[in-house]
Order: sequence, then C-alpha cells, then structure tokens
Amino acid sequence: MQPLIYKRAINDVAGLFVEQGASVEKSPHRPGFIAPRTKEQTFVTLLQSVTLLFFISVAGYFAQLRSDYRSSVVASRMESSLILSAFAHVLRLPLTFFARRPSAGLSRRIDQSDQVAPIVHAFSQQIAPEAVRLVGICAIMLTQNVTMTMVCLSMLPWYLWVSRRSAMRMKTGLEPYYEMWENISARITDALAAIKTVKLSGAEEREEARLRKESTAAYDVYLNRIRTAQRFYILQSVLSNLSKSLVLGAGGYLVLQHRLTPGDVVMFAAYLDRLYGPIDSLNGIAVNLQQHMASLQRAVQLFDEGPREAPGQPLPAGTGRVEFRDVRFSYIPGREVLRGLSFTLEPGKITAIAGPSGAGKTTTADLLLKLFEPDCGEILIDDQPLSAMDSSAVRAKIGVVSTEGAVFRGTLAENIRYKHPAASDEDVLQAALSAGLGKTLERLPSGLDTEIGERGIGLSAGERQRLQIARILVDKPRLLVLDEATANLDYATEQEVKNALARLSPRPTMLIIAHRYTMMKEADYVYVMKDGRIVEQGTPALLAAGSGWFAELARQSDSPA
Repeated sequence: MQPLIYKRAINDVAGLFVEQGASVEKSPHRPGFIAPRTKEQTFVTLLQSVTLLFFISVAGYFAQLRSDYRSSVVASRMESSLILSAFAHVLRLPLTFFARRPSAGLSRRIDQSDQVAPIVHAFSQQIAPEAVRLVGICAIMLTQNVTMTMVCLSMLPWYLWVSRRSAMRMKTGLEPYYEMWENISARITDALAAIKTVKLSGAEEREEARLRKESTAAYDVYLNRIRTAQRFYILQSVLSNLSKSLVLGAGGYLVLQHRLTPGDVVMFAAYLDRLYGPIDSLNGIAVNLQQHMASLQRAVQLFDEGPREAPGQPLPAGTGRVEFRDVRFSYIPGREVLRGLSFTLEPGKITAIAGPSGAGKTTTADLLLKLFEPDCGEILIDDQPLSAMDSSAVRAKIGVVSTEGAVFRGTLAENIRYKHPAASDEDVLQAALSAGLGKTLERLPSGLDTEIGERGIGLSAGERQRLQIARILVDKPRLLVLDEATANLDYATEQEVKNALARLSPRPTMLIIAHRYTMMKEADYVYVMKDGRIVEQGTPALLAAGSGWFAELARQSDSPA
C-alpha cells in the first residue's frame, strides 16, 4: 500500500512544475503523463499521504503486537505440552534405556523451550504474512505496468534457485551437529556432578582440555555453516542488486519515452525491495527452521523409543508375601545372571540374601521392583503375578534404601517426604530422628528446612544414607528392600537404624542385601547366592554353624580387627 501512496505524492509534487492549464482540477496522472497541480492540491495530497502512512504504520504495528502475543500463547502451550509429554514418556521407559544414554543429553533433547517458539513465530509472523505480501505485491505491480513487472521478475527464477540451493546445503550435517552439543552438555554435567572426584584426581585441566577439544570441533562445524551461508548470500545480493539496476535503468528509459512517470519508477523500486525482502526473509527463515526442526525432531524421536513400561493391574492389599519361581534373567542374551532362582519372603519376616559380589543379589531386588522383566519364570506378591501388576503401583508399596539412592535439590524435609508427600511435619521429624539425623539437624542452620545441594552436597555419605532411611520410615511400605543400606554407617548408628526399622508398624516384609554379618545375623532366614543360584539357605545360626560361605563371613566378623 505505501508505494502507491508514494507514487501519488511524488507525481503531485512533480505536477507543480508542469505548465498550468485550464484542466488542472480534473486532469488525472497516467502512465507517461504528469498532470499539472496547484500548491493547494499538492498540499492536500501530501497531507492525505502523511496521514494515511501514519495510520497504516500504527495499525500495522498494533496488529503485529497482537499477533505476536497470540503466537506466544500458542508457542508456550505447545512448548509446555511437548516438554511434559516427552518427559513423561521418558520417565516410563525401562531402566535399560537410561543405561545407554547420558542424562544431560536426554535433558537437552527433552527441553525444547527455545525451539518451538521460533517455529510458531516463523509460521504466524513471517511465512504466512510474507507469502500473502508476495502475492499482493505481484498483483499490484501487474495492474500498474506489465512491462516493468516483467523487468522486476526477470532475476527472480535465478534468485529462487540460489535460495533453494542455499537451504539444501545448510540442511546437511545438522544431526551430528546437535549430537556434538548433546555430548558437550553431558561432559559438563558429568564433571560438575563428580566435582569432588575431579578435584581429588587433579583432573581440572584434563577436563578443561577435553571440553575444549569437543567444543572447538562443534564450533568449527558452526563456523563452516556460516561460511557456506555467506557464499550464497553474496550471490543472492548480486542478483537482487542487478534486478534493482535493471528496474532503475528500464524505468528511467521509459520515463524519457514518456511512458512512465517518476512516481511509477519510485513505486516499482519500492515494490522490488519488498519483493526480494520477503524472499530473503523466507530463505533465512528456512535455514533457521531447519536448525530448530532438526533439534525439535530429536525430542520428537524420543516418543519412538520404547517399549514403555506396560500398564497393569493395581497391587491388591495383602500381607507382603513374595515368591520367586524358577526366575531366569540376563542383561546380555546368552549370559544369564540369574539361573532358575526360587525362594520365598515370608510376610512380616526379615529375609537376607548374602553372597559374593556378582552373585546376582542386586539384580534380584531390581526384578522385584519391576525395573527389569525376567526372561522366564514368575515373581508373585501375595500370590499375584508381578508381570500383571502396574509398575508404579508395585513400587509405591515397596521401600528401597540403597547405596545409590538419590538426594534432590530442595529442603531436607522435602527429601524425606519424597515418597510420601502428605507426611506431617511431626512424622518427618520423628523419621529423621529415628534414622539417626538428630546431630545433623543440630548442625544444619535451618534444621529440616535447610536447602540441600544437588546430589546431596553438604551432607556426608552417612547422612545421605540416613536421609533415605528416614524417607522409608515416613512411607511405612508393605515391602522393604535394604540394599547395603548401612554400608556408610558406623556400628552404633547401624544399630539405631535397625531398632527404628524394628519399630515400624505394621511390620513390613524385609529383604536385606548386605555384606555385613551384623546386618544379617538377626534375620529370620538367609539365602546365600552364588553365580545366580541359591547355594545355601537356613537361619543365620544354622548357617553360621556350618562350613559354607556364610559361616566364613560370620567367623571373619567375630575375628579381632
């Protein structure tokens, strides 16, 4: 619209210098002819033009702001939906999925908050408007002068060809490029998560050098993309400026031939900028969208990962009896970890599983928690097959304390409540004291409300393990798995924890996996595993009186240090 206003204003100004005649009032401007104008007429035309340009600009800006807001609303909802859906999907993938991928790389793929908005804005604010603008510009130009329109469009096919080649070249290499940045994120996260080990190993410079090498390679790819883009931009600039020169040259010639007015030439020159401008914009958008889409596609690909943990039936009420029936399991086909494992955990009793490292003890606990599925055989809880049960429902009824238990950012109270968010302040405090955290609460500035650092920084290894025990004491689960639960505790604190667990009411069925004889000697029954099989079983006193692995463990425990 603006170039048409420019045309009318320029032609009226030019009409001031045309010899005045009797037909001033009714003479229209037409191609090759400038009608004479009085100062009053020109002033009115200029005033109208300025007023129209002002209102068109303000109205256009207001419409753009409203459109920006609406597209932001759509983008934020899409971003939230994508992130939540991808996060929820990944959380429900089996544990084997996470064993193959760094958590930082997964986090980067899931969090696409900086990728969706540019795509939505590109379509709503640029692609659709620019496409409409292109059609409108071509239509207006054709109605004004077909010859000049053809001159304007003469370079367009070559320009579009170069633009397409540019977009196709820029598309290559995006997948490995984003993989490189995911690896860099994983490298940074791993180093920061293990910062104490890094410092104790004097590995600061080594970690810095490894990150520098990887980031330099990634930036080299990025800079190469920029160099490629600039080569095409130069060629596009040559074609667009050549087109402008043709328009000015052809337009000037037609003005001299009295076939066009100066206002017509200015109008076509203005429209030419608006013709190539949208094409440049669309080409740039296409390149940027390729980057955003490639990154976004990596998040969408997570939905193809599977299978997800299948939903099942809720775990019915029961006493907590567990039975393994001829269970076999292997992480790698052909290399069995559990070989026909059969045993029973009696309700309300303490059952210990002992044995050397690599015997399959922790794997047994992981199968009970449905972190993995047996290759064959069956696991039953209260005579209900575990395979038919919902994974989340099963884990909600089982408490776990292990050497690998997580401590999250947040307060100490929030960490204790993690498995049972509705626990009262009194219950949380009592659980903390029962788990041996009394001295810790005295040391921390705000007690239970003290903010804990990431991965439990600020707490000792023993305090982190006591926190996990407090978490279980609050939850009061039907089944309780203690996997080296007191490995980081002294004997006095271990006895306090055992006393606290003994006071749980109702008393859960307990499965203890430990290397300490002191943790197993008070168990009701003991199974000794070796190479994925049960090789000994009986009461602690019976096994300690024998000559097997458990008896040797008991003798070593009784020997003076």
